[in-house]
Amino acid sequence: MTDAEKVVRGFIAHFEKSWPASLPEALELLSDDCYYQMVVPTIAPVKGKAEVLKALEAMMEKVEDQKHDMINVAAAGDVVFTERMDYSLRNGKWVEVPLVAVFKVNKEGKISEWREYLDIFNNLRQHGLSFEEMQNTIKH
Repeated sequence: MTDAEKVVRGFIAHFEKSWPASLPEALELLSDDCYYQMVVPTIAPVKGKAEVLKALEAMMEKVEDQKHDMINVAAAGDVVFTERMDYSLRNGKWVEVPLVAVFKVNKEGKISEWREYLDIFNNLRQHGLSFEEMQNTIKH
């Protein structure tokens, strides 16, 4: 297991069974200048750890709970790919969200890039949401 993979697995472990008890603690593994893109290329990324925190706090207000199962992990150098089955609870209904997330870990051992690739329309259909409602999930 590469050092980058250890960082990413440690980060994702904070979200494995539910929302982290402390988002700021979970985000300690992100660089200050990191960016997070919830749905590539559909939803614009947020940039900077403080903005990622705000985006996740906004998401927590709308998504009651979440968890995931890791399916596969592949790492090459400072890049880590994860294949997961995420589950999100919104309006009392759990839905499955299959996705691939790509992370880049900098020389300091912090995640500097976090991009998630998923079928947003599958997620919308399961939750019964419009695209605008989904897009507003990470807006604060």
